[in-house]
Amino acid sequence: MILLKTKNYKKNVISLSKKERNLLSKQEQFLVKDIFHSKLHTKKLKGFPNNHVYSFRVTRAYRGIFRLAGDNVILFAIGHRKDIYESL
Repeated sequence: MILLKTKNYKKNVISLSKKERNLLSKQEQFLVKDIFHSKLHTKKLKGFPNNHVYSFRVTRAYRGIFRLAGDNVILFAIGHRKDIYESL
């Protein structure tokens, strides 16, 4: 898998604390190896036209959102779990 990051994703990563960014880095490594790794708690999201949009856990409070496009994992959102789904 190839990991791609949108500008919005990169911008939101900057707002995370250093500890959260370190955890995110580890989670991204799991994504490259296996998007359904048990430490990611990957869930398929409903309501998207192509049905290839998923969320993964960064911490108990933060989630990342990505979509699949062939062999690419496109990370496009990250944020607090209570706000992230409303921003989509």
